[in-house]
Amino acid sequence: MSRRDAPRPSAARDWAGVALVVVVALAASVAGLPNEFVQDDIGLIRENTRIHQLGNWREIISSPYWPPPWHVELYRPLTSLLFAVEYAIGGGGPLVFRITSYLLYAGTALAVLGLAGRLVPRPLAIGVALLFAAHPVHVEAVAPAVGQSELLVGLIAAVMTALYVERRRAGEGLLSTRDWAMLGALYLTACLAKEQGLLLPGLLLAAELVLLPWPGWSRARLLGAGYAVFAVIAVGMVWLRRAVLGGQFAGNFPAEALEGLGMGGRALTMLRVVPTWARLLFWPSHLQADYSPGEIVASSGLGQEEVFGLLVLLSAMAAAWLARKRAPVATFGLAWMAVALLPVSNLLITTGVVLAERTLFLPSAGFALLLGGLAAPLWSRLQARPAAPRRAVQIALGLLVLAGTARSAERHRVWKNDDYFAIRSVGDAPRSYRMQQAYAQVLFKLGYREEALAVYREAIAMAPVRHVWRVRNNLASRHLEEGRNDLALQQLRASLQSDPSQEQTRQYLTLAYLGLGEYDAAARQADTALAQGGSPQTFNLLRALADSAVQVGAPPGSIRIRIHAPTGATRPRQ
Repeated sequence: MSRRDAPRPSAARDWAGVALVVVVALAASVAGLPNEFVQDDIGLIRENTRIHQLGNWREIISSPYWPPPWHVELYRPLTSLLFAVEYAIGGGGPLVFRITSYLLYAGTALAVLGLAGRLVPRPLAIGVALLFAAHPVHVEAVAPAVGQSELLVGLIAAVMTALYVERRRAGEGLLSTRDWAMLGALYLTACLAKEQGLLLPGLLLAAELVLLPWPGWSRARLLGAGYAVFAVIAVGMVWLRRAVLGGQFAGNFPAEALEGLGMGGRALTMLRVVPTWARLLFWPSHLQADYSPGEIVASSGLGQEEVFGLLVLLSAMAAAWLARKRAPVATFGLAWMAVALLPVSNLLITTGVVLAERTLFLPSAGFALLLGGLAAPLWSRLQARPAAPRRAVQIALGLLVLAGTARSAERHRVWKNDDYFAIRSVGDAPRSYRMQQAYAQVLFKLGYREEALAVYREAIAMAPVRHVWRVRNNLASRHLEEGRNDLALQQLRASLQSDPSQEQTRQYLTLAYLGLGEYDAAARQADTALAQGGSPQTFNLLRALADSAVQVGAPPGSIRIRIHAPTGATRPRQ
């Protein structure tokens, strides 16, 4: 190779930075390569026959995200189609899903690098991308296959914003028809991947207002038609979602801590969450997969926790305002975080979670940009100083990246399989009734029956009043599986007193009475369930079974009931 053909040092350094970001992203993730399907992966992939055949693509794009028997929940057709492709390539195994998630993660880190490179000096941009790639809070979005919806939206958000900023800064700041078409296509893709994609134009608007100093009327003239296209896509997506989901837009149940709360109560409860958001972004040493009651409980008023959350929020707003001229990239990072957190703030609409680490994937890109924006003025000063201070900064950054990568790699191992996940998670979130219940299921499976019953009692004591029946029914299913119908009956009667409207309770009661030979009681439960709108297919069959047992004079205990006890989450985690 001649000297003229050799790559320039700057180009070599650029490629070295790209390679380093990819290496860190993969190093933070590949420890989970042998992991099995866990939690929502089971219901959405392993047991979802809809995505097991690519020929079902019409049904996939016209159906809710969650398959039966789950309630009608969410609409993410692009994510579901991606699952179908991965399932076909990998023969239904998890390996292809893992590889796809890791590649999407590395791609998102590179997209963050590309965006940061347009906003801060190249060395800082590499540091921003490295911190993003190593951040442990991302594990919940990367480890399970269902997190690919988060990854897709994060990737598209960074690409859209980088493209928008670059085109707006070029020439007269005009975006061509081709630019708007590309942005519109990316926006539609994000909307089809996850609901959070609907707010991506908010990120572009934040960049417009903070990073691009154009007069107001000029903005309106240059951008009006393009943002109108975004509005048309958003309205079309809302209409499509409502058509597929039967008139609803989001999930049909709120998180336990938000049940029965109006907007004011939700706002107070979410103020309790703000400091945890900040901790998870700044110092994610402790991570957990569930934040349900009693990890986070509903707010009853403006107390110390709510005031602290309000102070954190007001401090962030003040910092954004004060930094808008000296460090506009930092202000933009905070604005990005605000836009990205809005869908999961439970203010406009209620969601199925109060806090979930996977929902911080997109906000964390803004957090990384915030750090880069704050460092930019300091970096300019260091450039005029000897190399030693810069070297110290690079060493500190390297140590942080190494620590984050190691923590992420260790966290990926938590998602090894459902049983191991439950064992680790009950230690991470000991006040979560769902994690206690999952742990009890594992103890039952391992043969530690008495210990499992003790943990179930703890889960029942921790569960919110409205959800005690869930835990009791889960325990009853274990008793039914063992053939201990009398013990199942005790739990189910208590469950019925807690909430007499649950179809599952009536079904389990009918099965328990059949197993005990109390056929008249079984028939009454089936009739009651039918009168309450229960499944005719299920309860007519159970009623006929009870009638047949009476007619032939079947002795008590002659009907043996065996059901598959539930595993994993008690309800989808969205």
